[in-house]
Amino acid sequence: MSSFHLPDSTAPPKRLLIRLLLLVTLCELTFTTACTNVRSTGRTIYESPDTVVRLEPASQVYSSGGAIDSHPALLPKDHIDVLLTSISARTKVGFLRSLVGDPGTPRLFDRTDIGLLASPIQEALAKTEPGEVVVFYRTKKAGGAHARVTSGVLFVRDEMLVLYVANFWNPVITVASEVGSKDRLEDVRETTTYVRGHPWVSVGEQDFAIFFDDPKYQLSRRDNSLWKHPARTVAVAYAPYLKANPDPVKRAKESEEAIQQAAMPKTESQFITDLKKRLLELERANDALTEKIQELFPPATTDPHPAESPQLQTKQPSTERLVEMIERLQNRISELEREIIKKRK
Repeated sequence: MSSFHLPDSTAPPKRLLIRLLLLVTLCELTFTTACTNVRSTGRTIYESPDTVVRLEPASQVYSSGGAIDSHPALLPKDHIDVLLTSISARTKVGFLRSLVGDPGTPRLFDRTDIGLLASPIQEALAKTEPGEVVVFYRTKKAGGAHARVTSGVLFVRDEMLVLYVANFWNPVITVASEVGSKDRLEDVRETTTYVRGHPWVSVGEQDFAIFFDDPKYQLSRRDNSLWKHPARTVAVAYAPYLKANPDPVKRAKESEEAIQQAAMPKTESQFITDLKKRLLELERANDALTEKIQELFPPATTDPHPAESPQLQTKQPSTERLVEMIERLQNRISELEREIIKKRK
């Protein structure tokens, strides 16, 4: 007698199972594509494989979707260079060091970055319409299927330049095939494609702060109303700062020297700092002495060959000695810096 088996109603037919698997795969692909595609509503100012500068609606960039009363700013390229040179950044180390920077802190951008970003940012700030902000994206190869990316937002409002850095040389994936190993939205976001389309979004685990070299031009209270990371935002009174620091070459040299000095052993670095401070004091004393002599003994206007005052003769040697001391200090500082750099090599 042949046996009879009822079909298992809990097991789906093979064809139905295959269709179900195909549907799940299609949904995953659609989700990944939707998350990684760049569908910017902004106006592109500059775009290359590793650098992007764009204008975006503030409502899209602002974390709460509100408005930002931004306005255009007409600045020369050299001034953009000075401002970008004056921004530093570092990973947070303790609470106090997260709030205070110094000129020896590593720069946010190196000279190559600034060379690529300065002109597009200048153009973008000039073309900014009310309610728009400038977004930027800059990436560097990190080996294999990874790169490091820095991105963020900047705009001008109330005569203040506001800069927010969302990603600080953060490692991201560059190859699409590397995405999808884990079923997380973060995996899709931690890619160059996603950050390129959304430079204002911070991806991955990052804990850093940015600083402006001269705090007296910076808004004392960091704004936390625009983004969730106030330590990544600075607002700078750019007009008076640029008036005091108009030369990009000098500003770059000053920041480079400060970084080199910060890397020196503390005793040698402190010695050079003290020498430079003393040099500045001597220069000021010399200027004050010269002004005082000119006030006491103004140049004669009637006699083309006036007799030299005995008092002036007694003053001149002290001025000459000051100048001589200043020259000796300058030479000594240069020698010390050369010796220390040679030792480091």
